[in-house]
Amino acid sequence: MPLVFSRRKALLTGMAAGMYLCSARIPKVSGQNPNSRKQPEGNTAPGPTSVRLAIHIMREKGESPEAMIRRVRESGYTAVKGARHPGGNVGEPWNSMTQAERGEVVKACRKYDMIIYEVGGYTNLITPNTAKRNENLARLAHCLEVAESVSCPMVGTVAGTRDPKTLINVHPENWTAATWKLLIQSLKQVLKDTSGMKAVIGMEAQVTTIIDSPRAHRRLMDDLGDPRLKVNLDPVNMISLPQYYHTTELINECFDLLGEDIVACHAKDTQVIPDQQTLHIQEVCPGRGVYDFRTYLLRMSRLKSPRALEPEHIPEEEYPEAKAYLEKTAAEAGVKMYGG
Repeated sequence: MPLVFSRRKALLTGMAAGMYLCSARIPKVSGQNPNSRKQPEGNTAPGPTSVRLAIHIMREKGESPEAMIRRVRESGYTAVKGARHPGGNVGEPWNSMTQAERGEVVKACRKYDMIIYEVGGYTNLITPNTAKRNENLARLAHCLEVAESVSCPMVGTVAGTRDPKTLINVHPENWTAATWKLLIQSLKQVLKDTSGMKAVIGMEAQVTTIIDSPRAHRRLMDDLGDPRLKVNLDPVNMISLPQYYHTTELINECFDLLGEDIVACHAKDTQVIPDQQTLHIQEVCPGRGVYDFRTYLLRMSRLKSPRALEPEHIPEEEYPEAKAYLEKTAAEAGVKMYGG
C-alpha cells in the first residue's frame, strides 16, 4: 500500500529535517540569546601576544616611500596592505615602484616598526578559460615576487569560481571533485614557479566558493602538502544564515583547526538587511553587526606572534569608527594592541 502524506505531515517533516540539518552544522549554546552579543562561557583570558592594527595603503601624489609609511604609522596603525586601485590592479602601490623605492619602503618599515602584512593577489585560480587561468597564475606568481621584494610574508588570494566572468560568484561547478583537483593543480603550479621564495599564499575563504569554511581551509592545506600555503583569515566571508548568530563557534573552529597557519586576519562585521523577503547578509563596519570581535581578538592574542588585523570593505569615513571599536573591544578583553 503506498504511503500517503497529508500537506500538514509533509510540512512538519520538512520543518523537522531543516531543524536537524541546522543543529548538525551549528552546536546549540544553552541559554544564549541569539539577539544579543552575550557570548557563551569559555576561556576569556587574553594571551600574551599583541595584535597589529592594519589598514590598506595608497601612495599620495609626490609622496616618498618613507613619508607614506610614516603617515600611516602616525595614524595609529602598525601594519599595511597594498590597496586595490580603481583599475583593479593588485600588488599596489608596491607593483608600480622601482626597485630602489621598494628598498626605501623596507628601510622605512624597519625605522617605524611597521610591517607590510599582505600584497593583494586576488585572481581566479579555477576559471574554465585555460588561457585566462594561465594568465592569472602568472599574475599571482608576480605578486609573490613583489611581496618578496618588500619583505612581505604573504600574498592574499581566493580560490575563484567556475563562472568565467567573475571572481567569487556562485556556480554549480564550484563544489565538485574536478574543481578541487583544478585548484590544487593551480596552486602547485604557482608555488613551483616561485620555488625558493619565503612569501606564502594566504588563501581567503568566500562562502560562494569551494573554500567556504575552516574545514575547507584545513583540507586544502593537507591535500596540497606545501608549507607555503597558509590562511588569510576572514570568518565573516564564511557566514551564511546558520552561522549568523553563532559567530563565536565559527571563530573558535577557525582557530582550533587552523591555528598558527593563520598568517593574518581581516576585520568586518556582518548584518542581515532587515525586513526583506529574501535573505541578504552584508558586510558592515566593525561594531555595527553581530560578529563576536571579543573572541576574535582573544584568539589572536593566543597565537605565538603578533598578527595583523585589517578592517576592510567599508567607506573611508568609517575607518576611524572601526579603529576605535577594535581598540575599545581589545582593551575591554585585556588584549594588547601592538605599539599602543
